[in-house]
Amino acid sequence: MQLTDPVPVVRTEHLLVELGGLPILREVSIEVGVGDLTALMGGNGSGKTTLVRALLGLTPHQGGRVELFGTELGRFTDWRRIGYVPQRGAVNIKQATVAEVVTTGRLSLRRPFVPLNAADKARVADALEAVGLSDRSGQPFSELSGGQQQRVLIARALAGQAELLILDEPFAGVDLKVQASLATLIGELNASGATVLVVLHETGALEPLLGNCIVLREGRVVHTGPPPATTERYHEPPHPHRQPLLAGPIGDER
Repeated sequence: MQLTDPVPVVRTEHLLVELGGLPILREVSIEVGVGDLTALMGGNGSGKTTLVRALLGLTPHQGGRVELFGTELGRFTDWRRIGYVPQRGAVNIKQATVAEVVTTGRLSLRRPFVPLNAADKARVADALEAVGLSDRSGQPFSELSGGQQQRVLIARALAGQAELLILDEPFAGVDLKVQASLATLIGELNASGATVLVVLHETGALEPLLGNCIVLREGRVVHTGPPPATTERYHEPPHPHRQPLLAGPIGDER
């Protein structure tokens, strides 16, 4: 009997997104397969954020098709299968402890106002252990370093038992050592079975682990495949410099 290929976790066909009457994404067709570790890359204004928001149903599309786990976006309801890890700057958490932040990842799996049960507590503990922060569970989230906060947000997605992790610029604002540590964690999560779509400005420490890169320019896919040797030709004009995305500046926050 001939085996069929598994249904892609993410698929778009000829996706068109307009904002204010202006096309932001044009004819975007991509696939992210089961178990893939895929980078979504491109310069500022290339459409990366809009594409992620369209995949999550946060920004409507005016043409084409989005499928998640083989189901058309408009009929998809099993959102617990997707863990979205936003940039740290988009998260405003002041008073909560690390454990409390991670526990919010269980909300979609619990009845409202019902206390945590043993299974919930075990999942939260497992998620913290997976990101190496079990000893920080009672510490305020706001007191952690940038890299540690990023790990907590990843743990929150893991606590919800997500099969697809979408990470938006996980390396932003952290130094090379922290980037390498986060890359190792992402690689381990992928090796354990999670499908990962990660938004990047440069491949950096993740490059050896990436199975696929999707590069956008002006809302169009201009490259799909192995990490390109350089992405300077994918920058949006005008650009006063010729700095490749793969060698972009690194922040110094730890």
